Amino acid sequence: MAYMAKFKRNGKIYFYLVENIPLGGGKRRQIREYIGDKQPSESKLQILIAEFEKKVEKETVKLHGRHYLTNEEIKEIDEINARFWQRYKKLNPTVQEQFDQNFVMAFVYNTNSIEGSTLSPKEVEPLLSENIAPNKPLDDVLEAKAAQKTLNFAKEYKGELTQEFIAQIHEMYFKDTKPMIAGKYKTHQNMARGSDFETTLPHLVITDMKNFIKEYPQQKNGLHPLELSAWAHWKLMKIHPFQVGNGRTARILMNYILHINGYAMIDIKTKEKQQYFNALEKCHYNNNAKALATRLVRRFRKQYKNALD
Repeated sequence: MAYMAKFKRNGKIYFYLVENIPLGGGKRRQIREYIGDKQPSESKLQILIAEFEKKVEKETVKLHGRHYLTNEEIKEIDEINARFWQRYKKLNPTVQEQFDQNFVMAFVYNTNSIEGSTLSPKEVEPLLSENIAPNKPLDDVLEAKAAQKTLNFAKEYKGELTQEFIAQIHEMYFKDTKPMIAGKYKTHQNMARGSDFETTLPHLVITDMKNFIKEYPQQKNGLHPLELSAWAHWKLMKIHPFQVGNGRTARILMNYILHINGYAMIDIKTKEKQQYFNALEKCHYNNNAKALATRLVRRFRKQYKNALD
């Protein structure tokens, strides 16, 4: 993460942008860029940091051959994922099913809670497993059931990433609570929850979504699956193609990409939503998915490093 630093020489203060690139083994390479002897305004600083991070990203790619993560991080994720699936495959089918159901329940609770659902984990569990509905707002109940169905649909989908598939995710999720807009692109400007960055204007959504789908195969060839899932999540949030429900659609899409590439799915916890929102905000300012990819590495490590031990 780039930051501004000030250095004093001969009684004068000079301002620099600084970022440390991890090299592995606890070593780092520091990159600096001089920005003057007067402290820039906050708005100007954000612009300077965004441009600086683009230069740093190029250096990172030269060093690691990756866009967002270090070789050390990639190796760790791959090892954690391999060990998890080894343990999972040794379980009997009943225990595997229980583990899968527990993930779905946790995911459904957290992904809806991030967006304001009033259901508690103890209410989500009997709702999904026994269809026992709590005395809570009907939309919260219906969207919990829809989240379960949509996640399972994405897990079973074997096709390519298309606009139609993304729209189908949204439609399945919201057809019972928001039938007038389910699966349809927005008609009014909107904003990402927890952020103040501008999203794609309604009349440009179709163009941006076409470009997103067109760019995906290129990114797929150069990115690790976890990086790719972060990139797709960020891109969809940046466009914000649907009137509402973009975050939930993006988190389903993220897990579709992980699953289809043989990686365990990620559950972003409600208690970590501010860090998650901050990562998306940083992605916007830097115009890349590095911050979200780094956040997903931390979440993946925490979720699976000791799972099923």
